[in-house]
Amino acid sequence: MSPASAERALRSAVALVWLATGLLVVVPYYRAEGVRWLAPLGFGAWLMVATCLGEIVLAAVVLWRRTDLLQAFAQTAPILAFTAILAVLDPRLLAHPFGVLTKNIPIVTAVWTAYLLEREGFTPRVDRLLRVAAGLIWITEGIFPKLFFQSPLEIGVLGAFGIPASAASAMIRVTGVAQAASGVLVFTLRGRALRALLLLQIAALVFLPALVTWTYPEMWAHPFGPLTKNVVIVASAYVLWRRCTPTSS
Repeated sequence: MSPASAERALRSAVALVWLATGLLVVVPYYRAEGVRWLAPLGFGAWLMVATCLGEIVLAAVVLWRRTDLLQAFAQTAPILAFTAILAVLDPRLLAHPFGVLTKNIPIVTAVWTAYLLEREGFTPRVDRLLRVAAGLIWITEGIFPKLFFQSPLEIGVLGAFGIPASAASAMIRVTGVAQAASGVLVFTLRGRALRALLLLQIAALVFLPALVTWTYPEMWAHPFGPLTKNVVIVASAYVLWRRCTPTSS
């Protein structure tokens, strides 16, 4: 995979998240949730609509222009600002079972990986950033919402399939350990072993949202993008997968 193709894949994935976040404002659930979070800050629905229009414009810029320094900062600044504001408003969002804030980490990482790919190609630090974008989220999602701060939302996903709450809680803990371990392995494995792991993670990024969709389909229209942000994680894992060979990372 050439650096240009990798940069384009990451950039397109990030642009898709911006576009979805902007366009989904037409969904009533999105607007209701957005207004609920804006109210404590003293703002009304107008700010949400204006922000969504800005996100649509940003998506177009990101999609059609290669990543430069201004574009990277233009994406990073609002992500960090929104993450900080929401974390202060409700720290529990940092351990949300669907990663509404923690999934911002791979997005920011993907943005700067694309920026570096445009300038220096595949270098050791680009490969390290790819591992962060593809692997860190599995550690955060495995440890915090599954081992320490289990949520009724996640227990409800399994409950929808007839699994009792106590059994669901135990299954979530086991899943959390497996996810955290897989995240660590992204940073340590090489070659075929890493390729196999990344394929399993990509499959999980399709399967797990399908389970969530069965119980909470409205999550696709949540203004914080807990499911749409998976696109960037999949893209990062795919680029890293393409980078792997039996003899190199």
